[in-house]
Amino acid sequence: MSENATELEQLKQTIAELQQALVQKQAELEDCLGNRHPDNTVYSTLLQKQQEQDCYKKFRICEASWADIPAGQFHEQPMSAFKMLTTPVTFEMYDLFCADRHLQPPGDEGWGRDNRPVINVSHDDAQQYADWLSEQTGWSCCLPTEEQWEYACRAGTVTDFWYGDTPDPRMMVMGTGKTMPTPGSRMANNWGLYDMHGNVWEWTSTNKHEDYILCGGSWYNKANWLTSSARNIAFPNEKNNNWGFRVISKSVT
Repeated sequence: MSENATELEQLKQTIAELQQALVQKQAELEDCLGNRHPDNTVYSTLLQKQQEQDCYKKFRICEASWADIPAGQFHEQPMSAFKMLTTPVTFEMYDLFCADRHLQPPGDEGWGRDNRPVINVSHDDAQQYADWLSEQTGWSCCLPTEEQWEYACRAGTVTDFWYGDTPDPRMMVMGTGKTMPTPGSRMANNWGLYDMHGNVWEWTSTNKHEDYILCGGSWYNKANWLTSSARNIAFPNEKNNNWGFRVISKSVT
């Protein structure tokens, strides 16, 4: 064998050894960094938590912000399951939408923003927010129908309020002269929803001719206006300091 041929064989052998060593080092590295492997359970959990944190930073909403509303019957009509925000949309949620769309944020009457329910928003404003949240997240958000809203509010009950027939000021925001932080000190109903009685009337997607239905009563109203079946009505472009909204979604992933 010529000298050149011998050198070529030696070079091939060296390359093969290096390739084998590289494969071994890659395997060792994957074992060492197993928590980062896409198929690793720990990695998947960490990734999911990071995604939820990123989502919360961007929208002030994450998976824990939603309540599961089970399928059932309402007024003898079948109701499909859906998800609903546990609280009304807050200023901190809505202000992010305004910043992204370069809109003037609604006024808070000097009562405060952050986790207070957003007010001074019309039905059209609420629908635009739901559309924006859908575009940004893929959650297919919308306003609930009046039937979905009341079904969720009752949480399987048939009484005037989800907790019974006797008004309890500790369970709802009424006659306060202003909105209160949500969820605040009130209890959630049996399906995990806060402030379904009072704080702010909530827009629905149900319309009667040119008007849209609002449900739930507000800080301004007395107890008889805060029942599960209470209704208000307004034009879609109207705004008020005791009107707000919350959204629903068929799935959140």
